[in-house]
Amino acid sequence: MKVVDYFRAVLTLFIAAAMLAVLLDLPVRRLVRLGCGRGLAILLTVLGAIGVMSLFVRVLGIPLVSQCSILLNDLVLAFQRPDLPFHSVLKTIGPSQLIELLRASLDKGLGVVGGAFTGVFGGVFLVVIVIYMLLDNGATWKQLLHLVPDDVRDRFDRSVQKNLLGFLRGQITLVLFLSLASLLVFALLGVKFTLVLAIVVGVLDAIPGIGATLGVIVAGTLVFLTQGQWLALQVVIASVVLQQIQDNLIHPRVMGRALEIPPVVLFFALFVGERLAGLLGVFLAIPAAGMILGWGKDKEQDQRRLNRPNGEDAVGS
Repeated sequence: MKVVDYFRAVLTLFIAAAMLAVLLDLPVRRLVRLGCGRGLAILLTVLGAIGVMSLFVRVLGIPLVSQCSILLNDLVLAFQRPDLPFHSVLKTIGPSQLIELLRASLDKGLGVVGGAFTGVFGGVFLVVIVIYMLLDNGATWKQLLHLVPDDVRDRFDRSVQKNLLGFLRGQITLVLFLSLASLLVFALLGVKFTLVLAIVVGVLDAIPGIGATLGVIVAGTLVFLTQGQWLALQVVIASVVLQQIQDNLIHPRVMGRALEIPPVVLFFALFVGERLAGLLGVFLAIPAAGMILGWGKDKEQDQRRLNRPNGEDAVGS
């Protein structure tokens, strides 16, 4: 555990770079198909991504910080209201301690990321690593595959592609959808702190199994404490409806049948992953569990493919 803690910032940096490289590889491939050289396609894609991120920080950074500050102040005032439910219990704890608990929770969740990107050098290294991963174009991964026995090499490669990379792409898509949809709906409802709440709901939803429920609870509780029970009820209903749309329409399209994990195994993987590597382990535990559970099915499919007559292949093709 101490080894993981010691290298956690480095692991976070490289995992974040890998996630960005997977995401940026899609526009790079499209530019290559349009006749652009891969080097030029990578340059254009990275410059475009940096421009989008700079615009995002410039447009949303100041409102986000301002809304967070106002939200914390409103929470302090809300905890002092005598008509607040469980006021006697909250009074014994103290609003300052609750705010510190909230800040400590945020620091714990975001401290891993912050430790990897402190200073300008962290951002520069991130961009450089992403560029090298895109230029590599899977060559390093192919070399690493030679460490896997020949008889399971192809199956292992497909399992990683389906579970790990598919999971990352799918989660990024789901987070973007739910964050943008929540931002729009919360603004229509007249909710304050729409940007903060939308990001909270979207990011928490990235945690498999319990993230969606946590997002609804956190958003509903914050609105209840700062803007009243009726608006909080509307926020809860709207969040549940958006999550149902995501689960029934968006999720099957972006995830497919890649990660069919029983709930008991899912929660077991989450707890084990958090124990081993904290926040990183939580996000990596699910694709790892998907690879383990799907290994037997992939083996059966390979066996059926090998036993299939040539004539059947010709007909099927």
